[in-house]
This record gives sequence, structure tokens and C-alpha cells, in this order.
Amino acid sequence: MHIKETRTFFLSLFFFSAGLFTGHADARPSAPPNIIIILVDDMGWGGLSCYDNQYFETPEIDRLASEGLRLTDFHSNGTVCSPTRAALMTGRYQYRSGCHVVINADRSHIDHNRGLPDQEWTLAEALKSAGYNTAIFGKWHLGYKPEFNPTRHGFDQFNGFISGNIDAHSHYDRVLVKDWWQNNKVEDEPGYHTDLITDHTLEFIRRNKDRPFFIYAAHGTPHSPHQARASLIQRGPQKGKIPAGETLTEYSNNPRDDNWLIKHFVLPVDEGVGRIRRELNELGLAENTILWFISDNGGTKGNYSTSPMTREGKASLYEGGHRVPGIVWAPGRVTPGICSELIVGMDLMPTSLSIAKVNQPKGVVLDGIDVGPALFDSKPLPVRPVIWGKGLVGALRVGHWKLVKNKLYHLGDDPTETKDLAAQYPQRLRQMVKKRQAIFTDAIEDSPYD
Repeated sequence: MHIKETRTFFLSLFFFSAGLFTGHADARPSAPPNIIIILVDDMGWGGLSCYDNQYFETPEIDRLASEGLRLTDFHSNGTVCSPTRAALMTGRYQYRSGCHVVINADRSHIDHNRGLPDQEWTLAEALKSAGYNTAIFGKWHLGYKPEFNPTRHGFDQFNGFISGNIDAHSHYDRVLVKDWWQNNKVEDEPGYHTDLITDHTLEFIRRNKDRPFFIYAAHGTPHSPHQARASLIQRGPQKGKIPAGETLTEYSNNPRDDNWLIKHFVLPVDEGVGRIRRELNELGLAENTILWFISDNGGTKGNYSTSPMTREGKASLYEGGHRVPGIVWAPGRVTPGICSELIVGMDLMPTSLSIAKVNQPKGVVLDGIDVGPALFDSKPLPVRPVIWGKGLVGALRVGHWKLVKNKLYHLGDDPTETKDLAAQYPQRLRQMVKKRQAIFTDAIEDSPYD
């Protein structure tokens, strides 16, 4: 038996027989709640109209926010794709798994051979051990080798792509490799990538309506290439052609109207969210489901999701690089409104373990925390340090204070990070520089690569 299969088997026996469960007072003992994570790609603070979208409305996602909790201090762990996904899947800083850099599609690149190591205990494995059926639909981006496939990390089903981005229609990645998988095999299926992700999500919900399930729906939107349903194919042998079944409009590929293109690139995600919400309601699953809508990092100027409320965007250590939309929809479990507590992507795993009543194995150390008290009981979370980036050129957040390289900001008074207070608070600066390096050094020591 594979080492992970052995571990999962004995964990399952332990968790069901020992009865040593913990959870929030609101957790319902009759049936573990379903957990859905919808992750969008490169959507900054300005990507949704319930945050700061100045260009178009996102009514279905806005409805999630109005019926649930809109998180105003939610952050991705990374400022680019792979690091955030590693932290999300493990509840640990991405440095520990060696996935703190983008895993590159180019086979000649030094970082192409990285991937999520076998020894990492993932959220999918944890929930599978507690009887959940697990699936990922969409973007993985945590390794190209067979041993890094999501089916080797606790997912029962995978329909999607392993690269950083694909053509929405032809499914070719940026180095022109066909990248659409059915579990552990490349096997294409026709369709617009956003719609395929939603369709697979709905089918999995219907098929597993009578048992707990975990779905990780990781969209490729609004990451480039920017393509609406009615946009020309940009990669592969059919480049420049009309996608099957689509009719081009006068705006479809007009570079003078990028706003139209981005709007119709994002709205299929919005529509899909509405379809998922309605399906959960119709099947009577809504009140036993916790759905997260989050982004993997800040926006880019090209996708119109940056915001004047956050400085800079993707790849930046300023707020625009990692403060992103975050919504928790859980009818009957959360009180609709706003949550202003600091929550980070790596918190989803310990929070989900608590909700599902799964204890972490001895020796597994999580960097994220259970944020359930804030979500379900409206309680404040403890002040804690959180880092982004790397070592002395990284960032550290403690309370309202934020260190970016050697500059110091107070986000409570200066949320757009314009006033460097390092000269006024030299002692605090020294303390935070020391703390940042200590956390990073501890985390990087675990890396199997660096």
C-alpha cells in the first residue's frame, strides 16, 4: 500500500473510532458540512462589485456576500499563483513545501521540476480521511510530474489543468502543450474552461448529495489569456478561429474595448456561482454547506481588477499584491455582514478541520489558524505575525503594523501604504525585521528544494 494510502487508512480508523473530535458550537453533529472553495486567478480588490469594481456588476457573487460574510482583511499567502495554492492545500507556509515560487511550464526552467511533496498532508487528504468525497476542478499548478498530480494528494476526482494558465477554448498552455486532464491522464473535453469547471462542480454535487463532499473549484479567470466565450482561440492549431458553437460579436477581440472582454471573461464565473448556489438550495444542502470565494493574489492592470484602495497589484508585497476578495457563504452558520479580522489562505485548512471534526496527526504543524470563532461566533482573533515574500525583502504583518522590505506602515491609519514610519519607530522596525527573518528561516528549513 502507498505510504499516503496507509496513512489515510489508519487516520480514518483513528478519527472514527477514537471520538476525539473538536469543533465549534454551531457544528451540527448529524452530518459533517460540505466544503466548497471557489478560487479565482489574479483577481484583486477591484474585481467584484461588492468590493471595488468600477466597470461592471457581479450580481451572483455579490449575493453570496450579502447572504454571507464579506471579509475585508482577507489575504492570499502568495502574491503569485503556486505559493498561494500550496499554502491553501496544506495550511502551512509555502516555503515548507518548496512551492514558494511559480512552478514553471517551461521544461528547461529551473523551477519546472518543483511540486507539492508527497509528505505534505493536504486538506483533501484530511477530509477524505473523515469520509468526504473530494474533487478538484480547474487549475492545480502544484507540479507537472506524475507524483504531483492532485489524485496523489487526496483528490478522488480531477478535471482540469496543471499549468499556470491555458487557452480558455483550446486548452493549450503557454508552451503549447495540451493541458486538460481527466484524473491522471491528459484527455481533452470540448468547452470553455469556466463552464467546464462549473458543470463538473454541479455534477459532483448531485452525485454526492447524500454524503459529505469537498470541492476545490479553481478557475483560470481572470488570468491571461483574456477570453470571453465569444473570443478567438489564441493557442494551438486552431489559433485565430472561432470556438465551436460560438458567434463572434463586434467587440469580441477589439483591443480598444478591453473592458468588454474582461467583463465577459469574469461574468461566466459569476453565472457559475449562481448556478452552484441555486443547486445547493434546490437539493436542500445549503444549510449544511460552507462555501468560500477567494482569489489567489492581487490583480493586474490588464484585467481591470486592481483598486485605488490597495497599493500596486500582483507580485507586489504591498496590499494590492495579496489583499483580495474573500467571501464565506454558510446559511444558518454565519450572520450576514462584514468580518474585518485578518484571515489568510492557509487558515482555510485548520478551519475546515475544526468544522469537519478532524484532528491533525501528531507531528503535523500548521501555520494557519482556525478562524471559526470570527466567522461563526463574531469573536476577535488573536494578533499574530504573518509573512509574505522572502527573507529581508519580504513583508510582515502584526496587527495594523506592516513591514515591507525596510519600510514601516500602519494600515489602520494608512491603508494605501503611503507613509513610511520607519524613522519614527526605529525600535518597532528592528523588532519586526527580526521577527520576519525568524519566521522565514524556520519555514524555509523544511523545504525539500532550498
